[in-house]
Amino acid sequence: MTSPLLARLLPFAAYGLFALVFVPLLALSAFNHASAADDYCFADTAVKYGFWQAQTFYYNGWTGRYFSNFLVHGSPLVWGWYGGYRFIPALAATGWVWAAYLFVGELLRGLIAPASVRRVSVSLTAILFFLYILALSSVVEGFFWLAAVTVYTVPTALMLYWGAVMLRWYRQSPGTLRTLTGVWAGVLVFFIAGCGETHMLLLLGILAAAGFWVLLRDRRLDWRLAAMFVVAVISAWLVIRAPGNAVRMSGGVTAGSVPTALKLSLLWLAKNVPGWLIRTPLLPLSALWLLLGGRNLREGGRPNAFVNLPFWYAALVVAGLLLATVLPSFYATQFITDRAVNVTYAVFLLGWLYLLTTQLARAQQLSTGTYLPVLLGVTAIWVLFGIWRSQPVKLMYSDLLKGKAAAYDREMTERHNRLIQPPVADTLRLAPLTVAPATLYVEDMRDSPTHWWNRCQSGYYQHKAIIIDSTLRAPAASL
Repeated sequence: MTSPLLARLLPFAAYGLFALVFVPLLALSAFNHASAADDYCFADTAVKYGFWQAQTFYYNGWTGRYFSNFLVHGSPLVWGWYGGYRFIPALAATGWVWAAYLFVGELLRGLIAPASVRRVSVSLTAILFFLYILALSSVVEGFFWLAAVTVYTVPTALMLYWGAVMLRWYRQSPGTLRTLTGVWAGVLVFFIAGCGETHMLLLLGILAAAGFWVLLRDRRLDWRLAAMFVVAVISAWLVIRAPGNAVRMSGGVTAGSVPTALKLSLLWLAKNVPGWLIRTPLLPLSALWLLLGGRNLREGGRPNAFVNLPFWYAALVVAGLLLATVLPSFYATQFITDRAVNVTYAVFLLGWLYLLTTQLARAQQLSTGTYLPVLLGVTAIWVLFGIWRSQPVKLMYSDLLKGKAAAYDREMTERHNRLIQPPVADTLRLAPLTVAPATLYVEDMRDSPTHWWNRCQSGYYQHKAIIIDSTLRAPAASL
């Protein structure tokens, strides 16, 4: 197989793998509904007390995550647009992919030939998203459940975009555009830190590591990194000092024990990170990137200074960032949720890509003729094995092809139509759902009218009480 032919075929393979996981996400998005877990609680509070007062209630009474609170209190339910939830997964997935593309493009700019930047960035982003979905801990918490999307997926996408803005900022010449870019980067820091502790720590870690390296290498303080760090610290302080944050953290069984959280975090990483290397074709795809990416290096190119970090230092930073993604969970509750694992896995993939990219110059001298045919065969087999073993891929296609998503959509639509009808009794009895597709369903109301999810929906729909009655066999039975 000639190199030109290979260069044309490999991008199509990347696009095919991307479509394999992106298309079912888009299709499932059409069946998405608001979840009984949290979504109605945020909406009920905002409708009853107003958008800004709802922010105050949650900032003081439960969480200091000011930006994610801002997003969930402006959900489609608040505006009476129940069908708006059908667009949320598609928007979240598209935003993630677009932000990743921008980041990868800026990472490669100046490193490889200008004519190849767009083509290579698209292919790398496609492979990156394929790998992300392949071993994603929870699809529903990653893209379909709004309460989780705003705390974990949105800030992940924003961090990718922020990384692209920061790399672009360092390439720009002094002037108005560079000033505005720096201001926008600071605004993004404020937004990201306000989504939750995990991304707040990631920001602080990245800025501290980059600033320390400049200080170590050049014996000077980088004022741009210092300014970003100050913004991040102020934003973090707004989260940490929030009364609601103390209320939420007080429920953890670890009771704020740093040594215990650190031990649990390290054990979890040691147990789970190797599995990502085995269950996905990351290793052979990485070898392909080193072999083929090195051939596209720009003659005399000048990559961004932060792409030229020594491998040992960059590896330590990536390891520290991985620890930062799991430490808050174990510090607060002594366990980690699937939605938090989604972030850890994303950081692992992006950190891995960054480490490989820093080594492209060394890989440039490797001969592709000796290794490439065998490597392509191993990669193809490993990709097929990864797809076959991928639980997220199985769940997405199962929910679509077996009609679970469509049945869930019908039952939730029927339930919503019943809920918007005027009350005819003190207690509205609804049948339990007969299907609970793993990619769409989180939780449902209970048989007790005092349960939190029941109270939130009864308040939102203005019913005195709502219960799930297991004696009713189907949603139609309650009509």
